Amino acid sequence: MPGRFLNRVDFTLLQHLQVLIEQRSVSRAAEKLGIGQPAMSRILARLRDQFDDPLLVRGPRGMMPTPRAEALYAPLRAWLEAGESLLRDPVEDVGRMKRMFRMASTDYGLLSVLAPAIARIGQEATGVGLSVEPLSDMSLRRLEDGRLDLVLTGWSPEGSGLKSRWLFQETQLGLARADHPVHQARPTHSDLLQWPHVVCSAGDGFGDWVAEDLPDMAERRVLVRAESFSLAPYLLHEGDAVALLPRRAARRFAATHGLRTFPAPEGMKPFDYHLVWHERSDGDVGTRWLVDALSAAFEAEQGDAAFA
Repeated sequence: MPGRFLNRVDFTLLQHLQVLIEQRSVSRAAEKLGIGQPAMSRILARLRDQFDDPLLVRGPRGMMPTPRAEALYAPLRAWLEAGESLLRDPVEDVGRMKRMFRMASTDYGLLSVLAPAIARIGQEATGVGLSVEPLSDMSLRRLEDGRLDLVLTGWSPEGSGLKSRWLFQETQLGLARADHPVHQARPTHSDLLQWPHVVCSAGDGFGDWVAEDLPDMAERRVLVRAESFSLAPYLLHEGDAVALLPRRAARRFAATHGLRTFPAPEGMKPFDYHLVWHERSDGDVGTRWLVDALSAAFEAEQGDAAFA
């Protein structure tokens, strides 16, 4: 009964519903909204009554949204953003913008793309911040349904309504301590199989990107598998471990940690790095500005590529 439902809805609770679906936890949602957990539990109970649906149910890894909650999320996000836009200053002044952008990236993306732009972002938009979550195989889906604003990725961005800007093409280098025997000559695949490896994940759900190019490397001894590229240099100072890393990361770590790079084995393919957003943000001044700020350092490589 649509009429009865509309009469019962408390629209002030819809932002709470959005946060509950995003956080999938009453305690985390309460913390994000700055309210107590008992109050958040009462709000969830009211939302369940209003929507006549459990909305969040317990699963093996915490609370999971019901199909009804999943279906509500994208239109709810759009509705709330439309409401926020009514309150924004109509003047397109980035310097006066108050906004938190949500991004997914590896720490390699932060070092290679965000770090060169951070000074400009801080100077041009003092009210802007970035909340960064780890890249995963669900990041593009989260971008599609409005849970993220931007994604930095080395995989081809494919999905409904996605837009992207190519930033650069990256190759690989090896990294080891400065006096490691691996530096005596360009190592072959067989040479590298002699040494233990520090393997860095390119994101949850993406698998072994080195073994995808070099199937025989799947047999290498993995001494440490780390979720962070930035941990690699600390794990290479002692012992005989080596790592195969994106060139920008390997060179930075060599310069700052007293390590030394070596040529990657033949057969490792270069990859393209992309900044991705959704088409609904094409007309958004803030998103356009942030995309330009993040890609400015790579303009020489990307030529005159357009925003869309």
